[in-house]
This record gives sequence, structure tokens and C-alpha cells, in this order.
Amino acid sequence: MFNNNFIEKVLSILLVVLFVISAVLLVAFFTSVVPLEESAQMESGITSTFLNWAYFLAIVCAIAAVLFPLLEFVRNLIDDPKSAIKPLAIIACLAIILGISYGIASGDLSSITHTSVPTTEGELKWSGTGLNVTYILLGLNILAIIYLEVSKKLK
Repeated sequence: MFNNNFIEKVLSILLVVLFVISAVLLVAFFTSVVPLEESAQMESGITSTFLNWAYFLAIVCAIAAVLFPLLEFVRNLIDDPKSAIKPLAIIACLAIILGISYGIASGDLSSITHTSVPTTEGELKWSGTGLNVTYILLGLNILAIIYLEVSKKLK
């Protein structure tokens, strides 16, 4: 298998290549003379190229955000199986929070009065789930901060 030095070198080179391509596209985007009309901007080649590159970078970042922690978890699982308990507990807690958030989310279409985008009940349910997850995690963070500050004062 590959050692860490090889992987770090490949990732460093890949990062530099992505940065250079992004810089070239950024300069081309801002130096091109594009009419102000929105339809004309979308028809110009540089705008669509720039947006496609942004989508590509977002996909690469999403894959890296999932792949690297997963590989690290598998490596730790092989090296020290007891170290896998904490990440699995965190994933289980997040799954419970997601389930609770989905359960209390409303997909009621009657709460929307006017919208220019047609929405379905499922989309509203998942939007509510995302908001509920955010609220629950925010509340847990606030409680953790309060607990840490109080425990510091009591020591």
C-alpha cells in the first residue's frame, strides 16, 4: 500500500494544480467583458466554464470530506478496534438526532402562502429536518459551553 509521504506529495501536487486552474479561471472570469443581461452572461462560455469548475470543486471537496475520514476510521479499526467505539457512538448520536428531527419536521403545504418555486411535501419535510438538526445541534453546543464554563469555575 502507499505510505503517508507518497500520499501527502500526491495531494500537495493535486492541490497546487487545482489552485492554478482555479486562479486562471478566476482571472479569465473577471477580465472577460460580459454584458450585464443575465441571459447573455449565462450564454458566455467563461461563465458556464467557471460555474462548472465550481461544481467540480464542490464535488471533489464533498468526496474528500467523506473519503478521508472513512479511510482513517478503517485504518484505526484495523490497528486498534477499541478506538472505533467513539466514532461509532458519535455516528449513532447523529443518526438519533436526524431521526428525531425528521420525526418532528412538518411537510405541511398549507404553511406556504406564496412561492414562485413549486415545492412538494417531501422537500418541505427535509427542509424542516435540516432546520431542526441545526437547532438541536446549536442547543447542544450552547449547553456544552455552559457546562464547560461551570465545570472550570467549580475546579
